[in-house]
Amino acid sequence: MRRGIIAALVTVLSCAAAGCGLGRTSNENFRAAVRVADYDARMLVDDVALLLLTERPQRTSRLMIK
Repeated sequence: MRRGIIAALVTVLSCAAAGCGLGRTSNENFRAAVRVADYDARMLVDDVALLLLTERPQRTSRLMIK
C-alpha cells in the first residue's frame, strides 16, 4: 500500500515537473513573454510619471487648462 502511494506521488510530481497538460507551443510562450514585457514597460512609464509628478497641471496662471 505504501509503495503504491509513493509511486503515485512520484508519477504525479514528475508529470507536473515535466509540464504535462500545459500544451503551449514555443510561439505562444514567446507571445506571452512579449506581452509581459510590454505590460512592464507601460507600468514603468506610469511609475516614472508618478515619481516625477509630470501629470500634474501647471499652476502658472489663474485659469486651469486641461
